[in-house]
Amino acid sequence: MGKFVFTVLWAGVLIAVNRVLEHAIWAQYVAIFAMGGIYVFAVDKVPGPRGKSSRESSRV
Repeated sequence: MGKFVFTVLWAGVLIAVNRVLEHAIWAQYVAIFAMGGIYVFAVDKVPGPRGKSSRESSRV
């Protein structure tokens, strides 16, 4: 549940940044790229389902 909430909040931040930078297309690309990288590292730190590590839950 934590990762879901984090993802929804991060999407809101991404939309807000996109609106602020709407007249500078290159800045939008840079911001989206940077925020995507930050998201990848940050979402890994958010606790996932209890009783399982993130690596165990991704294995099939």
